[in-house]
Amino acid sequence: MSLFQQINLPIQLVERGYQLTIYRGDLEHQGAPGNKWHKLKHNIQAAKLAGASHIASFGGPFSNHLHALANICADYNMQAVAVVRGELQLQLTPTLKDVVNQGGLLWPSLRSDYRKGMFSKVKSEIEHYLGECYWIPEGGSNALGVQGCFEWSQSIYEKGGHDFPHWVISAGTGTTSAGFLANAHIDRLHVIPAIKGGEGLLESIMHDAKCLNQTIDEKRLSILADYHCGGYAKLPRRLKDVIVQFSELNPQIQFDPVYTAKVLFGVVTEMREGRWPQDNTLLIHTGGLQGLRGYPPIL
Repeated sequence: MSLFQQINLPIQLVERGYQLTIYRGDLEHQGAPGNKWHKLKHNIQAAKLAGASHIASFGGPFSNHLHALANICADYNMQAVAVVRGELQLQLTPTLKDVVNQGGLLWPSLRSDYRKGMFSKVKSEIEHYLGECYWIPEGGSNALGVQGCFEWSQSIYEKGGHDFPHWVISAGTGTTSAGFLANAHIDRLHVIPAIKGGEGLLESIMHDAKCLNQTIDEKRLSILADYHCGGYAKLPRRLKDVIVQFSELNPQIQFDPVYTAKVLFGVVTEMREGRWPQDNTLLIHTGGLQGLRGYPPIL
């Protein structure tokens, strides 16, 4: 199966000349699909070089990042330590059950301390009990994560991405976007944040991209920050309607509500308003489908 697939658009958009292709990152790497493996691979190598037996990171109870980290650590005979935002409940989420089944440790964190990330009190508490760990920021958002996403963008470009002058991708921390922006072969990169205040990612995306490529042209990047649908992981009716419509038109593709569905919602809305370029567009599916288990059935 090709990882480049044409998305069937509503007939009104087709008649206006729009085309949309999706790169099926969700079909890459069974244990860490989408951008997850690419943000983790260099961190795993660094942890092995450091002789670490534990890799610790942060995430919520349905975190794609923690889920992927536990899977990868199991493959490399390491133990994942999942610092989970908020108090753990008696009934674990399916995501956290998977982490435990892969041999990972769960460590709850108060939200006030969790926000401090690498400077949190829980970090020192964990190392008091386990010894020194290799730490990865939430979402894999460090320089090694950016490097891995840059390499991912190169791979996509070489496989067929060179046919698309416009690429569009979701953003949480902005790590993947920074790696893609550093790839000078991408003519225009459109970023649709999954969080409120996503326009604030511009500075960090530019900074991280310039760490890999000092000749970044800011005009190649656009951020469409109005399609967060109420905030991270929110699923209002308008977003649900888009998922249902496009799932019916494209039954072979699943769209996760947190990231890729919001990108689709943003692009289609821009098309309907006549603001989207009519050149070929490549939408990057960044995975995250395991998080669907946090929602009631959509279809």
